[in-house]
Amino acid sequence: MYIGINQNRGKAIYEEDAFVYALEKVICDDYERQEFIEWFFSGDWIKED
Repeated sequence: MYIGINQNRGKAIYEEDAFVYALEKVICDDYERQEFIEWFFSGDWIKED
């Protein structure tokens, strides 16, 4: 488990959730999030609605 200090005081992140939590913090706005999703799923994926 990761326990926050300083500006992250009061936060606790389980180790199995750490990667997803970190990704969410790196990709900070909706535009970047959408760009990442489109990049990740380009190639061997077909988008259906």
